[in-house]
Amino acid sequence: MIGLINMGSEIAECDDLPQSGTRARIVLINFADVTKIYTNDDGKIVEILLKSSTSGGIELDAELDAEFGSDTVVYGSGYVFTGFRNDVKKSDEVVKREKSNKRFKHNVGFVIYDLTQAQKNNIRNLVRGRVLAIVENKGRDADSIEVLGKECGLQIVGGPIRNAHEDGGFFIINLATPDNGVELERKLPQTLGISYEHGLSLIDILTGDTTVPPVGEGIFVPQFDQTFE
Repeated sequence: MIGLINMGSEIAECDDLPQSGTRARIVLINFADVTKIYTNDDGKIVEILLKSSTSGGIELDAELDAEFGSDTVVYGSGYVFTGFRNDVKKSDEVVKREKSNKRFKHNVGFVIYDLTQAQKNNIRNLVRGRVLAIVENKGRDADSIEVLGKECGLQIVGGPIRNAHEDGGFFIINLATPDNGVELERKLPQTLGISYEHGLSLIDILTGDTTVPPVGEGIFVPQFDQTFE
């Protein structure tokens, strides 16, 4: 098959390479709460609409209501986990399938420093459900913020999540595209927002917060939907 590749890539200055790594913050949204995700012609995500939620937030504004129809949408259902340095680790995989198109697997891991019973209950709910994840790569450019699990959601990866003798005894959570051999993502993680500032504003709306928590300061204790089966 020919004619699939439509662009190349050149680095003009070796001293101006993109930064590697991610910011130590991850936003998780109950996948069951997501009703619609809108993208522009470039494939960037410009809006994420959520179902009504008891977690608060701002109702769908009139402009979006007129453009997309009347949804019972309440923002503010995204939950922020913050950490230090390189606590959030993201990777993407290509999955080869027999007699079928190749697909992608999204992966992300992060640290939870909160060891309270409330957080343990929260992790138990996370184990039972799926989430959409928003991760920010370093660089603060127009493509830094990405959405993982847009089509299938992410599930917690089976295996140890806490060892009292390693990693400070904190929780190490790894999420990935469901490992059931059937559900896979058709695309790599897509950019959130048409610019870096737009991506941040969408995060603010999704989390119901107008401020971005400083890295390493405080851990938000979310309560994930307990109706997951």
